Amino acid sequence: MKYIMFRQQQCGMTKLIPVIFPNDFVHKDVADALQQTVLKDSEIHSAGFISPLNLLPEGRSETLNVAADPDTDERVIKMNDYGAAWQ
Repeated sequence: MKYIMFRQQQCGMTKLIPVIFPNDFVHKDVADALQQTVLKDSEIHSAGFISPLNLLPEGRSETLNVAADPDTDERVIKMNDYGAAWQ
C-alpha cells in the first residue's frame, strides 16, 4: 500500500493527517485531488509505502519527490484515532 502524510496548521498547532491507499494509485494524483478538495490548506509532510501487516512506513514517492519519515509516520498512523496526530 502507499501513503501520504499531510500537514495542517490549526490553532497554532501542527496536525498530521495520514492517507493510505492502494498501489494502483499514483502519489501525486491522490495528493492533487485531496489538496483541491478536503485538504486545501495542507502541505505534504512525507510519503512512501506501508505494509498493512506491520504498518511500518518506508521508501519514498518519486512523483512527489518526498521520502517517508518512518519514526513520525509510524506513530501517527498507528495512533491517529487516539490523538497522536497533534504535535
